[in-house]
Amino acid sequence: MTNSMNLKVRMRNALSLIVLFALATSCAREESTPMAEQADLVLTNATVWTVDDAQPHAEAVAIAGGRIIAVGNTADVMLHKGPDTQVIDLDGAFVLPGFNDNHIHFGSAASFHEFNIMRASTQEEFVARMQAAVDGLQDGEWITGGFWGAYDQWAFGSSGGEQKKPFTPDMKLVEEITKDHPVFIRKFDSSEFAVNERALAAIEIGPADLKNNGIAFVRNDAGEFTGIIRGDRSTIMGLFGSVIPKVSHERRLQQSRQALRLIAEAGVTNVSDMSDWAQLDIFRELHEAGELTTRIHFRPQMEDWPKLEEMGAAIGSGDAWIRLGAVKSHIDGIMGTSSARFFEPYDSDPTTRGGWRKLVVDENGEFAEGQFLAYMLKADAAGLQLSVHAIGDEANHLLLNYLEELIEQNGPKERRFRLVHAQVIAEADFERLGPLDIVAEVQPYHLSDDMRWMEERIGTERCRGAYAFKSIVESGATLSFGTDWPGTSAAEYPISPMLGLYAAVTRQTVTGDPPDGWFPEQRITIEQAIRAYTLNSAYANFEADTKGSIEVGKFADITVLDRNLLEIEPREYLETSVLYTIVNGKIVYEPD
Repeated sequence: MTNSMNLKVRMRNALSLIVLFALATSCAREESTPMAEQADLVLTNATVWTVDDAQPHAEAVAIAGGRIIAVGNTADVMLHKGPDTQVIDLDGAFVLPGFNDNHIHFGSAASFHEFNIMRASTQEEFVARMQAAVDGLQDGEWITGGFWGAYDQWAFGSSGGEQKKPFTPDMKLVEEITKDHPVFIRKFDSSEFAVNERALAAIEIGPADLKNNGIAFVRNDAGEFTGIIRGDRSTIMGLFGSVIPKVSHERRLQQSRQALRLIAEAGVTNVSDMSDWAQLDIFRELHEAGELTTRIHFRPQMEDWPKLEEMGAAIGSGDAWIRLGAVKSHIDGIMGTSSARFFEPYDSDPTTRGGWRKLVVDENGEFAEGQFLAYMLKADAAGLQLSVHAIGDEANHLLLNYLEELIEQNGPKERRFRLVHAQVIAEADFERLGPLDIVAEVQPYHLSDDMRWMEERIGTERCRGAYAFKSIVESGATLSFGTDWPGTSAAEYPISPMLGLYAAVTRQTVTGDPPDGWFPEQRITIEQAIRAYTLNSAYANFEADTKGSIEVGKFADITVLDRNLLEIEPREYLETSVLYTIVNGKIVYEPD
């Protein structure tokens, strides 16, 4: 054999050994390092704020089966890309956990947005809103709501002081539009109501009989009936309430779909809701149909605790989409109607200190010592989480006293008691929040909107304990954020988290007043505010192990914004848009 042939044989043998070694090495690597799980969706080239202290920043996220399977740099996360993976290049967009709203009234919001003229100041706006309402209804369906005048004394975005020209709807302008729909709407304080001819015909009572019932028809200078009626609120509500039919199931479904759309547009992926039992059935129906686009933490009224107990519901009950196990109640009124309960009288009305809600008083409307505590004790003993509305300083103080008594009687356990609103707290009571493991279920936009009347009603000194976000954090309590959407009869609270983040960081109205913020020492950072709106709200729901941060294993509930909230000026929060809302790994909202 020639030297050249020997060389070829040796080279061929060496090459075979190299190939065999490579195959063996590859097989060994496959045995020790399995193939990366294939993702359904990968978000790349992003600025990710995870709200996970162990890994706060990332640039890519991989999702499979509704869960997060990878968080990190693009190269590592893209290892999960398969032939069927959808990859979205976000071009630097800001990614954070889906907003978790701690307090909404879904049923009210669904109907509120059908006809709301709370901020209307012209007849043109009124007519346009009425036309929009009519366009979505079947013939014969009633139009209710209204709430005009809520921003008459102070314009929207006001910090107080200035007056706004009052607005009253002119019903003559909508008679033709509404000929197929009875209209019964009210002023925000129920001091006036507006009706059309079809509504008057429905009650089958003539003007003389109405007058005999103490109801006055408001007429213009020409003596023509304007559609406005005044009189005893209960009488008027009773007359028209007796003929207004119950809202049909189909209409509630339609309203619910519209409300879900607004929630998704706002980047919200989870809500704590206080609605009726019929709304719970609608949530379940929509879920079964694949139409539920936000997760629901459902809280009926506290007096309904026996029904939850009969269902076997306790903290953590339900599934990944609809959770049960909590109840909600009220101990006092609201600031908008000067019915929140205070130790001292209102500065604006020295004749009142506010009032108590129905579970706190007896049949004569008198405070019933221990009655409310009895409800708390029973619901707590049934394994339910308690959430109680408290606005005034006396209401908050009494509720903390009741909680201490509850712990003494029922024994210590992890309750995560939700102090709903925690709106005005006496200085000495802040130090009680942490030891009692309070979750302060607050809605920061209340500050921006309520500022218009706060100091006028309770004075500067008491306002130092109002919406005191920093003091709550420093007390050791858990600060959780939400909106109180859609609001009260005296104020509108939009679902947008941007308004709440802005209020918490600036303590200003949406028009930027006051320039240095209202009691600026109570401002918190944007990082704290985002945490309150995500992980802390998940913690409040006993769900921090599955929601609230962008971590491997958690639900893929994610919001994508067009601006980096950590870098922009707070004023820009109000101009920030949602690019994607992702729930359970599915895109439920993106702009057209």
